Amino acid sequence: TEPDVERLREIKQLRKVEGLNFAAIRKQLGDAPETASPNGSAGGEPTEAPGERLRRLRVKAHKTLKEVSEATGLSISFISALERGGSGASVASLRLLAGAYGVNMRKVFGADLEQSSPLVRDAERPVMQWDNGVRFEEMASGEKVMDPSFIRVPPGAGSEGFYSHNGEEFIYVISGPLFVELKDHGTFRVASGDTLYFPSTTPHRWWAEEAPVEAVYVNTPPTF
Repeated sequence: TEPDVERLREIKQLRKVEGLNFAAIRKQLGDAPETASPNGSAGGEPTEAPGERLRRLRVKAHKTLKEVSEATGLSISFISALERGGSGASVASLRLLAGAYGVNMRKVFGADLEQSSPLVRDAERPVMQWDNGVRFEEMASGEKVMDPSFIRVPPGAGSEGFYSHNGEEFIYVISGPLFVELKDHGTFRVASGDTLYFPSTTPHRWWAEEAPVEAVYVNTPPTF
C-alpha cells in the first residue's frame, strides 16, 4: 500500500543517509501506521501528528537533519525534538522549515481546505495555531495568487524571530496595535485601521505588546 511504500522510503533515508541503526529508526518512526479506511480516516488517530508531518516532509525532500540545520540555522537537536513531538516551534522557525522543504505553512499544519470554493465561511476556516497562542485562519481556498489570513496575536506573543521569503505582504490591523520590525528599516506601530505593505524578501518579525491583535494578513504568492 502507499503508506507502506512511504514508510520504506523513510527507513531507507534514515538508515543510509542519516546512518541510524534499526533501534534508533524504530524510536524515530514509532509504530507502523494503520491502513486507512475507504473513507480516508485511519483506524487510530484521525489526523497526522505535527511531528510526524515534519519528519515526512523532510524525508520527502530527501534532506538529512544536518542539511536542514545548515539551511535554516536551527539546531539539529531542536529539529529532531520537533519531529518527536516536542513543542516550542515559533512562526519564524516553522516558516524556515517550510522553506527548506519547499512547501507552504498549510502543508506543515495540514490545514488545507478540502474543497475549493469562492466562499469560505467563518466556521470553515482551517486553523494554524502555535504554542504561544498565535493563530492564523485561512480565508481563501483553491489555486490563488494571494494568501489571505485572519490572524490573532495574544499580548506578548509574535513571530519570535525574523524570517523572509519571496513575495510581498500586506497587513490591515482590525484591533491592535501590531508591531512590525523590518530589518534595516525600523519598527512600525500598526494601529487599528492602519495598513502596512512591504517586500517579503526584507527580513521581518512582528508581535503584540499589551493589547491583543486581530488583523488581516495577506501574502503573495501563497507562502502560509
